[in-house]
Amino acid sequence: MLNKSNIDYYKKAAFMAVILVGMPLNVAFQSAAIPIKKAPLQQTKITNLRNGKYQFCTQPDPKDWQDGAGVCLNFTKTDNLIDGYYGYPHSSQFVCIKGKIDGNLITGEALEISFSDGERRSIPKSEFHWDSQQRLTLSQGKIIRTENDEWGRTDWVLFRRASLDVNGFYQYNKPRMTAPSQLCNWKLKTN
Repeated sequence: MLNKSNIDYYKKAAFMAVILVGMPLNVAFQSAAIPIKKAPLQQTKITNLRNGKYQFCTQPDPKDWQDGAGVCLNFTKTDNLIDGYYGYPHSSQFVCIKGKIDGNLITGEALEISFSDGERRSIPKSEFHWDSQQRLTLSQGKIIRTENDEWGRTDWVLFRRASLDVNGFYQYNKPRMTAPSQLCNWKLKTN
């Protein structure tokens, strides 16, 4: 016999059945969704930037305490020239670079500050890639200055030929790494 408590019980049971049956259907519809392709990264050509200070990196802005991700180029652009450095954030691995811009290719000179424990570093005579991403190519290097102190030996190596390809890099909203003027001293006295 149906009474009010039985009817409430059947209503609740029917409601739960609809929810339980509907959940797998909802999950099935979500997993069968057609994937949406993201638009390719719109590359900003350095040539087209206004004069100013910029930072481009191989990985997107981490939006946290880090100054950058991947390998980064931090530079000042003036007309078709740049003056800056290319390197790994939060490390002493960087190369100062200055030169002309053609699209997203920079060609000019590079200055590397090399720290060692006292042994003279051999400088490759032929063209080589400085980074594992093979973006920076250097050649015609020469040690222009050496200092020895309690921490070891420091060599300043000038590369007369440098080429850096920044195609596919991400432009950050503003430079977050140390200013190039604080790291790159192109007016060194030679040995």
